[in-house]
Amino acid sequence: MYVKEDIILAVDYHDENIVIRKFNCHSGQERLLKYRTTARNIRKIVSDSAGEASQVGGRVFWIMESTTGWARVKKAIGPLATMLVANVLQMPLPPKAYRRKTDKIDTGRILREFLNGSLPMAFQPSVELRQIRRLVATRESLVSRRTALRNWINRYLAHETWRSRAGLWSARGMRNLKRFAASIEGPDKVVLSVKLRELEHLEELQTIVETELLAIYKQWPQAQWIDEIPGIAEISAVSILARVGPVERFDSPEELISFAGLAPGVQQSDGTKREGRIGGGGTDKHLRHYLIEATFWARRVPRYRPTYERMLYKRGPKIARVVVARMMLRSIHKMLQAQVRFNRLRVA
Repeated sequence: MYVKEDIILAVDYHDENIVIRKFNCHSGQERLLKYRTTARNIRKIVSDSAGEASQVGGRVFWIMESTTGWARVKKAIGPLATMLVANVLQMPLPPKAYRRKTDKIDTGRILREFLNGSLPMAFQPSVELRQIRRLVATRESLVSRRTALRNWINRYLAHETWRSRAGLWSARGMRNLKRFAASIEGPDKVVLSVKLRELEHLEELQTIVETELLAIYKQWPQAQWIDEIPGIAEISAVSILARVGPVERFDSPEELISFAGLAPGVQQSDGTKREGRIGGGGTDKHLRHYLIEATFWARRVPRYRPTYERMLYKRGPKIARVVVARMMLRSIHKMLQAQVRFNRLRVA
């Protein structure tokens, strides 16, 4: 990664101030600097370091955490330095007896792990991919809020009335709900009316977002390939691709499965081994949700059905659907890596 002529800037970034640990690999000099967080100050320290490193034929590495601000910092730095983003979720924890956390300690940890070659790096999505991810996250937020409102209204009717809740969210059911909200008395009339209006507004906003996602789908061939897997529609295909990003960053399908939080935890000691729950820190729970939901249809595909039925008999429906979701991710990884289309038939 680095050579002895390089200069390393380990940065603890904040909105007001940045703390920089500057290490000159050639001279061995190490300094701790503090600046106001402005684009001008960032360009100045990088420019000065680049001029210093160029005298001995070296480069400048700017290393910061993946929490926030790296996108605008990368734009401010430009070609003057190599931008590296550390994955804070996978960074090794300090010893239990050493619980102090300061900017000085954080920059020292980043520098130490980088020099040792054990600093985990985070993926840096492009501007286009970041915008698609924000659009996907906006839809997910709207769906979550809409579900919460529907659950509240459903529970209200179950607690306070004897009304039937069958077909509650159909067009006819919504008309009946509005008439009911207009007929009741007291503060509940205002509460229920506000929640129904908010629900309608959320559905309008969701339609706007999904229209934009459909436009992206039509221009994204890989999303159209993934859409061929039963259970994955246009919106889900774009959402899955946006969360996965370039498949090249996953060396194997198992890494993608771990990223989605579908790999089981393992506890092993001597000759005993026990598999635990799926998930874990740093996993993408939304990606896992898309895949688990898609297994309701994908489990009937000839490619997955024998495995599903075998696991259904041995472990039950929940584990069987998780296994199918892993198989789907293996298919997606192969489709994107080898540029091939989905094959419904089981491999001999």
